[in-house]
Amino acid sequence: MVVLSCQSYTTDESEVINLDLTGEMLFEGSNTLQMRAVTKPSQIAEKLAIKEENLKHIAVSKAILKMEEEEAGIAESLLLQIVSDHNDLTTIGTLNPLPEGKEFELSLAGEIDLLPYLKDSGCTWVLDMNINNDFMDEMHVKGALNLKIDYIAE
Repeated sequence: MVVLSCQSYTTDESEVINLDLTGEMLFEGSNTLQMRAVTKPSQIAEKLAIKEENLKHIAVSKAILKMEEEEAGIAESLLLQIVSDHNDLTTIGTLNPLPEGKEFELSLAGEIDLLPYLKDSGCTWVLDMNINNDFMDEMHVKGALNLKIDYIAE
């Protein structure tokens, strides 16, 4: 006799990761801004009142990046990626060309599972950005990533 158990997943879309990507001495052309990932799966599990091992999949459902007027005025394209010590650089979203304004919603590259990245050491958010003018000060690009979290409810 074989007994199969079906576990149903619950989805939560209330979590947000806030970004503050930075880079300095940026020259006309392609540049990289970075931020060490500080969100840990244990924090997400705690907010959901579940055990960390019950987290099954974490994806970005919406990505918005914001810039000051001066930075937005020289920005031509955005490419947000994630990398960690044991996981390859993977694209989260992109936008090219940039529309007018200071707030940009990226086109997502598909549903990438962030869980292996967030569990891994050395997890870093990477923003590749083309600019049409040199920018010698430190540049900050803030952002918010809405998450879609699949987990087993307890």
